[in-house]
Amino acid sequence: MRPFVVHGELWGVARVPADSPLLIDRTDTRRLAVTDPTTRMVYVSDELRPPLLDRVMLHEVAHAITVSWGLLQEVRSDTLRGDIIGVEEWAAQLVENHSIEALEAASEALGRPVCVRGLCYERGT
Repeated sequence: MRPFVVHGELWGVARVPADSPLLIDRTDTRRLAVTDPTTRMVYVSDELRPPLLDRVMLHEVAHAITVSWGLLQEVRSDTLRGDIIGVEEWAAQLVENHSIEALEAASEALGRPVCVRGLCYERGT
């Protein structure tokens, strides 16, 4: 896996064993992947394979987007402390789901794969 850039910030990616403590989130729950906003790292279980790997990576990139664009800071300022984890998940799901929706709609509207920044996406692929 390779590093990626979101909003000018470099994020690292590391495959780690499924039992790694790096896959335990702030709620003490073991996850398939964890995004660390402090270190700008994404840790992904080495047991994941496509297509689940692709979906999980898209979700973790969505977390990175919410951090790099400052969305979490905005949400946190208006959220009670006990709800922050839920709001973070909501924000990541929003970015993830709407990114896919936008790519699918553009592909459907064009009647062909949509290509953005050298990457092509076709509905159903």
